[in-house]
This record gives sequence, structure tokens and C-alpha cells, in this order.
Amino acid sequence: MRSFRISAWFSVFLILVGVICTCAQSSEETEVFDLVNRERVKARLQPLEWDDRAANVARNYSRQMAREGFFGHFDRQGLTVIERASKLKWSKIGENLFMGEQVPKFEAFAVKGWMRSTTHRFNILDREWNTTGIGVHHSNNGLIYVTQVFLSK
Repeated sequence: MRSFRISAWFSVFLILVGVICTCAQSSEETEVFDLVNRERVKARLQPLEWDDRAANVARNYSRQMAREGFFGHFDRQGLTVIERASKLKWSKIGENLFMGEQVPKFEAFAVKGWMRSTTHRFNILDREWNTTGIGVHHSNNGLIYVTQVFLSK
């Protein structure tokens, strides 16, 4: 009887892990997240926390840009991250975007590019942000789209 209880508990555990993993970020999103947080720690700032809902907004936007063939903070209807994230709770919101071809370690390439840009660097090092979500999407034509949504809650 005892082994059945352990097996049943272990089965429930595996099911829960599977559910959690389907919501977790991809390895590419994790790498961008880690690299951004390294930049924040180097600047003596608190690392950002991961927010699944912000990540879904970011993933959807990266996917939309790839599908519709555009790149910019305004979508084809003129909407911004403010409208895209209207269902999230936040007091301040920001966004970094990256688009490029597949290169080795593109995640580091994207974050280095952001850090060389005054406005993107400012977003990464803004001490008011406390959470973030990142979405990476590979288009059919080989381009990679990365969206990072920053939130202050």
C-alpha cells in the first residue's frame, strides 16, 4: 500500500511539472532574461522577476510582427504595448524589440545591441521596473523577433 501512495504522489508530481513546463519560458527567452538581469546586477540594480502574462503579451507580439512582416512599437492598427497589455496590472510599462537573422548566440547579440542603444539601455537599467516577460519567435523567412515587456506593478 505504501508503494502505491508513493507512486500516486509521484504521478501527480509529474503531471504538475508537465503543466508548469508548458507555461515556462523557452531556453532562448530564459537566456535573454538572464543576460538582461546580468546587466542590471552589474549596474547594482535588482534583477527583474519573470511574469508569465507579460511574456504572453511579448510572445504574441513577436509572432504578430513575424506573421505580418513588420517591425516596430506600433502595430498595423497603430496599437502600442499599452493597448496590448491593457489586461495586465501595471503602473508603468515599457518595451524593447529586436529583429535579426539567425546567428550563433543571437540572444547575446540582441542584448548587446540593446545596451548600445541609449533608449533600450535606459529600459534595461530603469530601477522602477520589477517584472518582465520576453517572447521570441522565429519567422518562416529566417528572421528572429524578440519582444521584452517591462512592468512596474
